[in-house]
Amino acid sequence: MDVKKEQIQAAIDQIATLVVESIAEKEKKDSSIVLADFLTSQTGRKLYDESLKFWCDGPSCIEEMYRKEKGLESRST
Repeated sequence: MDVKKEQIQAAIDQIATLVVESIAEKEKKDSSIVLADFLTSQTGRKLYDESLKFWCDGPSCIEEMYRKEKGLESRST
């Protein structure tokens, strides 16, 4: 089964949404602020670089990488 570029992009967008919503909830921040910061972060740029296949790691791994990049405390709740 061939995966189309549009399907990969949709998966990446969904992962980004899950990561941003989780961080916004845990940090008690507005999701639009978290989204803007996430998209300009190294983690966000890596996620959207399809050649790195970073999106295959899943949302929890991406969130943890973002938290480490930003020096945020890891929160499992």
